[in-house]
Amino acid sequence: QLGSFVVPSRGNHSSLGEQLDPSEPPPTPDFCRGYFDVMGQWDPPFNCSSGEFIFCCGTCGFRFCCKFKKTRLDQSTCTNYETPLWMNTGKPPSRIDDPLHDPTRDKTNLIVYIICGVVAVMVLVGIFTKLGLEKAHRPQREHMS
Repeated sequence: QLGSFVVPSRGNHSSLGEQLDPSEPPPTPDFCRGYFDVMGQWDPPFNCSSGEFIFCCGTCGFRFCCKFKKTRLDQSTCTNYETPLWMNTGKPPSRIDDPLHDPTRDKTNLIVYIICGVVAVMVLVGIFTKLGLEKAHRPQREHMS
């Protein structure tokens, strides 16, 4: 110890104070399992093997690779590996075919076409009647030869 400074005599220390034992083999890269995030989106699994970032860290709903073993995520405690319950909106009921229902005998569309046709004919009759009455009430012009 020199004054108020501490000088380490030996040892390999990382930036967070983790001691690396030279007799211990280097840690193997972690595998982050695929999971459903908080939005219900599936995030696929990935390997943490990029340089120093070899540990799977974060939370159950947001995972990333980090440097330090003490911040590693225990993935066995997470439960978001299956589709979230709130995403299961239910399946539509299976269609039951009614043996008495014959689609060729369904007259609903035919009725709509008939009503629209009648209305269109009435509009045309009204337009031509108005034009005929206007022409009939016009003053006659004399034709001079």
